[in-house]
Amino acid sequence: MTTSRLAILLGVVTLGMGAVHLLPKSPGQPTGITLYIPSELFDWTGRDAEVSKKEIDTLGKGTEFARKVFRNTTTGARGYEVLVSIVLSGHDMANSIHRPERCLTAQGWNVLNSTEFVMQLPKRGGFPITRLKNNRVIKTGGGEQVQQSAFTYYWFVGERAIAASHWGRWFTDNRDRLLRGVNQRWAFITVTGIIPSAKDPNLQGEMEKLADRQIRMLIEELAPQIHKDGLSYQ
Repeated sequence: MTTSRLAILLGVVTLGMGAVHLLPKSPGQPTGITLYIPSELFDWTGRDAEVSKKEIDTLGKGTEFARKVFRNTTTGARGYEVLVSIVLSGHDMANSIHRPERCLTAQGWNVLNSTEFVMQLPKRGGFPITRLKNNRVIKTGGGEQVQQSAFTYYWFVGERAIAASHWGRWFTDNRDRLLRGVNQRWAFITVTGIIPSAKDPNLQGEMEKLADRQIRMLIEELAPQIHKDGLSYQ
């Protein structure tokens, strides 16, 4: 009896979620993000970065991109670089917006750990964000193999909501389709910085703290510039 009830419940839920995509859509596809990334952010100067043809072809028709590499200009961290990338979903959102682990693995990165927390923005409030620590093996100019580590921060932005995970975005998207009849356009933002290697292994922890601090400082300056008014903060 219990198995039968569970099967019925699963069927109802499945049909309900499937019906979400049959509901009338609101005109247009509202989004809470702007694709304009300024070239100057407080202590940072940015330059445009390439979006490869493979990325464009893979993520599908209608997907839009914005990407810049920012270099720190202050004395304490001068020269430190952070890559900022925005992907705005196209016609096939299931293909153009996905979990970042999929991209990182394809680029040869191994995800060591994942942490979700609330990033605080002055005068706005907090929003959920995820930080990944990754590593990979690369070859130097001399052919030597060395290990490289990095932090990648990411979050998703819909019309009103900000989500720190793929499933959080999925839940919000389907809820808004069902309850509000909104077919919103989601954006996926990633911010990545390489962790410098310390000559003294005992100081590697300090290098991680430096990289983490710089990336967070950049996000605090970046988010208010690319988030539109109307987004919900915690």
